[in-house]
Amino acid sequence: MQWTPPIIALTVAYFVAASVDTFDTRLIQAKKAGTLPPDQPMLPGWTIAFTLAMWAIFITLIYLNWKYPLALFAVKFVLKVLPVLETIGNILMSPFKPRKY
Repeated sequence: MQWTPPIIALTVAYFVAASVDTFDTRLIQAKKAGTLPPDQPMLPGWTIAFTLAMWAIFITLIYLNWKYPLALFAVKFVLKVLPVLETIGNILMSPFKPRKY
């Protein structure tokens, strides 16, 4: 596989979108499980755009080279099981989280 600037940019964008998506998913799971206070604000609704972008980038990468996104998906799975993507998503979305006063 050749590391071209579009592949590198799409890979970085994929992991940024995956980290925000993972953080949002973990917040929803914690709220449903009752481990978050009921009045804890959630992320804004527009964060669904990160989920759509993540899948669009994945499909684009499949079009460019079908083996690379499969390996990328495996790496994402490992980083998702470990709290790496969740932590990065928390850092990225910290300015957008509604504050509870």
